[in-house]
Amino acid sequence: MAEQILVKARLERGRWRAGMHFTRQGRTVHVDDLDKKQLDAINSDPELIVTELPASDDPNELALARERKATKSGNAKRKWTEAEARARTAAGLAEDAWANQPAADRVGLIEAALEAGA
Repeated sequence: MAEQILVKARLERGRWRAGMHFTRQGRTVHVDDLDKKQLDAINSDPELIVTELPASDDPNELALARERKATKSGNAKRKWTEAEARARTAAGLAEDAWANQPAADRVGLIEAALEAGA
């Protein structure tokens, strides 16, 4: 299965499915952001055109996809936020410098802090 799908509505007015509105222009959806029921609803809707998008090899995109996958639940988001604070402190960076780091660097440091805290 692809990491992302492009979903387009056949109808001019668009189509609501799985809590999202899809238009004729299309909407890119990260598959990891959907639960199985949502994905099944989108894929089985005859009024939607679903196209799998090739996986990116951009390290920043891959890191952001890992972050989305790791923060699906409220508890996971809380743990991620705590690990991010530890990682930023360990890196000795101010908040603005931390935010300007490439996602691949930040996410890797946060994942390491999560493992160390486990």
